[in-house]
Amino acid sequence: MLVISVDGLGASLYDRLAAKIHISSLPRLRREGSYAEGVVGVYPTLTYPSHTAIVTGRMPAEHGIYSNLSSREPGKNLGDWFWFANAIKVPTLWDEARAHHMTTGAVFWPVTAGAPIDWDVPEIWDPQKSEMVDPTYVAKYSTPGLLFEALLEIGPPQPGQELDVTRTHLATFILKKHKPDLLLVHLVDLDEEEHHFGPDSPQVAATLEKIDGHIGELLAADQAAGLADSTDVFIVSDHGFLPVEATIKPNVLFVKAGLLTADEEGNVTGGRIDTVANGGSFFIYWPESEDLRSKVNEALKPLRDQGLLWAVLDHAALKELAAEPAAQMALEAPTGYAFRSGAAGDLLAEGKSTTGTHGYLPFRQELEASFIAWGPDIRAGVDLHTIRMTEIAPTILKVMGIDDPKFGDRPALTEIFK
Repeated sequence: MLVISVDGLGASLYDRLAAKIHISSLPRLRREGSYAEGVVGVYPTLTYPSHTAIVTGRMPAEHGIYSNLSSREPGKNLGDWFWFANAIKVPTLWDEARAHHMTTGAVFWPVTAGAPIDWDVPEIWDPQKSEMVDPTYVAKYSTPGLLFEALLEIGPPQPGQELDVTRTHLATFILKKHKPDLLLVHLVDLDEEEHHFGPDSPQVAATLEKIDGHIGELLAADQAAGLADSTDVFIVSDHGFLPVEATIKPNVLFVKAGLLTADEEGNVTGGRIDTVANGGSFFIYWPESEDLRSKVNEALKPLRDQGLLWAVLDHAALKELAAEPAAQMALEAPTGYAFRSGAAGDLLAEGKSTTGTHGYLPFRQELEASFIAWGPDIRAGVDLHTIRMTEIAPTILKVMGIDDPKFGDRPALTEIFK
């Protein structure tokens, strides 16, 4: 099983860019395999809760990875993400594989630090250095000796080398050298370009062409390893994107209302509530022992008056969406807007150019993710139309030959099997 996640590959992106790009691997896999026209993801539509849903078949309320950021204490550990696998509360694909005496590998797959994966290079960085990739720091949480062994074989990354080039080289090394029964690979450059330049930009089109080449490299490595006749390939993604032209900082209002405190630079230092900015959404928390709803609603009045809220979801709505149980409220940004966590300066800031983000409700237009399945066990030409993200893991497990009726919250997509 080769599972390749292309971060930010929305279901409609390929069709929107089709006239501008020249790719071969993705169209071939889709033509010769089965595919979905769209995958309805989880809320918020962020990388870490989505990737955990892909490997557990469960929603965030059950699997425990509620957003990218892990801290829920105002002003504490603001740079920490859900890097560590022990935060996942339900069985994963690698757990099932190990229980059935199969080997596993992962290349920068989210929430895998410390996971029982045979050959693991997790996605993790030093929070004191933001999201900079530090090989020494990554090596500390990787399978002992694996990065050193790989670098001897493939050489160190070149200055300025794109992240996905490094990830592809590591994945091809693990594929050829160790031949795991399940290999998870996370490619991120498309997401980065969409954040910086917007989802329909020339930069995104050029990056999608490169990623198609990386997928071709991984298929070639699988062939070179003598595994092609027995490998099923899944191309998945976590979310789509919406363009952003302005940003909103609700924490500015909460500081004015006395619900949060912040320093001069706008960093939250404490407060009676906590908040997490998720790009397209903004989650708000307060202790169940305190009824702060009316104070929070009053503080948010300027956003309502200016038409800067697409929706406001209460605790019952979030429960219905199987989102984070501790969240009391979530704000949803209008198209063209995104939320930021800053707590100083202007409430609303117009951007100098169009950028992009995600984190919105999963069923909003252009937020649906992608799914393609291809290989000796997969039927050709099956259009699944729209599926749910939690159907992917049970399907992969079934193709692996493992039957566990308790795994995931939905049955496998058996119509794609030969």
